Amino acid sequence: MDPNQYDLHMKTRLQRIKQRVKGKKSIAYSNGEWSGWVHQIENERLYRLMNAVLFLLLSSSIFLGSTSLIFLFFAILAYMWGNFYYLTFVSKKLEIHIIEEQLKLFTEDDGMLRLRITHNSLLPIFFGKLRVGTDKNILFQHGEELIHMNQLHFNFQQVGRSQWEVELPFTAIKRGVAQLRLFDMEIDSFFGWGKAYLQTKDKMQFEVIVYPRSEKVAGLEKISPKKQGEQPSRSSLFEEKSRVLGTRDYVPGDPFGSIHWKATARMNSLQSKVYERTTLLSWLFVIDISSSSFEEKMRGIAFLLHYATKHNISFSILVNIKKLGNPSYIVMNSGEGKQQLYAGMMLLARIKVENVMIPSMTFGQILHQQAVRHPYVIACTEQAVMEKWDLPASTEGFVLENVGCGVKLVRLRKGKKHRKAFMKHA
Repeated sequence: MDPNQYDLHMKTRLQRIKQRVKGKKSIAYSNGEWSGWVHQIENERLYRLMNAVLFLLLSSSIFLGSTSLIFLFFAILAYMWGNFYYLTFVSKKLEIHIIEEQLKLFTEDDGMLRLRITHNSLLPIFFGKLRVGTDKNILFQHGEELIHMNQLHFNFQQVGRSQWEVELPFTAIKRGVAQLRLFDMEIDSFFGWGKAYLQTKDKMQFEVIVYPRSEKVAGLEKISPKKQGEQPSRSSLFEEKSRVLGTRDYVPGDPFGSIHWKATARMNSLQSKVYERTTLLSWLFVIDISSSSFEEKMRGIAFLLHYATKHNISFSILVNIKKLGNPSYIVMNSGEGKQQLYAGMMLLARIKVENVMIPSMTFGQILHQQAVRHPYVIACTEQAVMEKWDLPASTEGFVLENVGCGVKLVRLRKGKKHRKAFMKHA
């Protein structure tokens, strides 16, 4: 990085830190707002030194009475001040807005960062360079990958009092949320000496939400419903009394309350109600951010979320990430439908493996409390870790395992803890 750019970058960061110390949040301004630039001119000290040299030159020309020295003085003065004026005022009325502030993509999808550059000054920009840096979840076309971010820089020219739009194509390469981490500009002097460095005062509001792409999970047939619930099932032993499908002939032993009196009067023989058979098919997804092959397993969970939505299965998500507030862990309440799918996919995209984890023993207690309401737990973790957690006796556990060419469900072995809990429950 250019030393002047680095100084400006640190100066801007220092301003934002001071704002936070004073209790002011760093503003992320939107399309209709513009907070301006932090502006710095290259070699400002050299300009002051040249002013001193010009003063000596003027003094010498007056003392010697030399017309050529006076002419040289005014020529250098005009050049210096023209150069300084250009670098100072060329960006005063330069504004940049992001047209689409939020994009939602799946991994390997292509997207576009669209900028609107408005230049209201009369001074033209002949040698401008714009640099954009984002999180490593996306990669710009013709961009470069650095250690902490991915960058793109390009040259541009713009006449005074004009507006134009630029499109920067990129590819979503990794699950997560990519935000703008760097947005600065440098403008070379029209007179050929010096540069103006610009950086936005506040953070520009832009994010790309990258969802994990679904990967089919093998072993779904191992999950068999076994409790009374809302899910229709022909093979279930449970009946939903509020859902009458029809009638049949009465047989000895049918409850008195199941007799359909209107059908009995119509058929002149006792008729019993036929109820819809239902079962409870609710899934609790448990995500351990320290799990191996984490991204592959997240693709498997994305597939299971879509599967659950398609088959009207309610689900909840529990993550071993510590957060402020109550509860002190991340949990998405149980629900079903497209809105629940959207919330679940958004949560998968926003999970960061760098977050602070909840200790395994504490998380095991949290899991036990949450799993009471769910007959099935599907965990993105290691089987050895899952077996240490104490699931309720009525809950069946599964873990996702990476098998090289995909992901499969593995039924959890019932350990001693589970057998003791079952005996106590019995």
